[in-house]
Amino acid sequence: MAEFKVLIVGAGLNGLLAGLVLQRAGVKFLILEKRSETDLNWGSSVCLWPQSVRLLDQLGLLQEAYELYYPIQKKCNLKRDGTVMSWSMMVENIGLYHGHPWMLFERGTLINMLKHHIAELSEHLFLNKKVTSISSEQDKIDLECADGSWYTANMLIGADGINGTTRSFVEKSSDMRTDHYVDEDFTTTFYGVYGHGGFLSSDLEYGVDYETHSQDFSSQLIVPSKERYFFLIYQRFDKPTHKRQYITVDMEEELVRQHGKTYIAPGVTLEQVWVRKTWQYSAPLEEGVAKKWSRDRVLLLGDAAHKMTPNIGFGLNTGWQSVVILINILRSHLADNPDPTTTALTNLLTEFHRIRRTKVRREQQLSALATRLAIWDTLLWRFLDH
Repeated sequence: MAEFKVLIVGAGLNGLLAGLVLQRAGVKFLILEKRSETDLNWGSSVCLWPQSVRLLDQLGLLQEAYELYYPIQKKCNLKRDGTVMSWSMMVENIGLYHGHPWMLFERGTLINMLKHHIAELSEHLFLNKKVTSISSEQDKIDLECADGSWYTANMLIGADGINGTTRSFVEKSSDMRTDHYVDEDFTTTFYGVYGHGGFLSSDLEYGVDYETHSQDFSSQLIVPSKERYFFLIYQRFDKPTHKRQYITVDMEEELVRQHGKTYIAPGVTLEQVWVRKTWQYSAPLEEGVAKKWSRDRVLLLGDAAHKMTPNIGFGLNTGWQSVVILINILRSHLADNPDPTTTALTNLLTEFHRIRRTKVRREQQLSALATRLAIWDTLLWRFLDH
């Protein structure tokens, strides 16, 4: 088993977890990341559901996670005029019912925690390595990077997103990373404006996820403490599309101009949140599950295989569950066959897809439902929300 080697493209939360779990399983690995150290740590908030927190527990990271996370207890739904629709202890109850809590982290904090626990990190994580080509050979996989370097392994995990080089290889499409490409597996109906800031208002209750519901507009304002808040604004495009989308500064400014007086927490408007923010980022919210997850010795993982709207935070958690299932299957296979042929590895990856596809599709659909309920996609959803 010691000679079998896995290349991981992408050092996001899925890629880093895959590396850590492979290391604990005794499998050689190397992570290639196109970004720099500084760029790796950006981001807003991410949440871990109990099944993912349980994984941290199994890896011996739970105590450290408790020291780093932001406790959230309550959920508050409101209308755009500030009228509260409902309060619930939903978030706290999730932990009571499942034995591990629902945990909120700043993305960079979770990234750094995983990196810290990868032994001999400098030998396993190479930054500024943009993969430009992938070649599948009879008994290996070869990668070439923009700086001219080459890497060889027995297997490749692509955790570089739906527009990454790895998915282009799996789909056998050189056009996938171009703006005119029509991606039938994924639809973009909404875009999101993410951000965070410090002090917001002394009148707010802390430890609360505030969610505004209204026609064609929704928001989440998570306020874990007096010193921190995270927000995500959901806005609908003019029409759904299968093409790659970009969010401009003009679109952000128009969003704030149009909805600045909208309340995204009792007594707090979007305009107030926007003025006090210290960081922001906008992105299209693609939705869907790729039909193809693997080719030869290459497997797509996380956002490279599935994308979900973030209202209920299933995307990362779905990816982490896939990491665990994949590496359990791989470790068991390598115990009997430490040097699998391409055919054997292809069969293994096909079996992994069979195990995961229905569950992943269900979680993607639940995420889509949560978004459309909050944004009152139909009169029925508006009625049910009330």
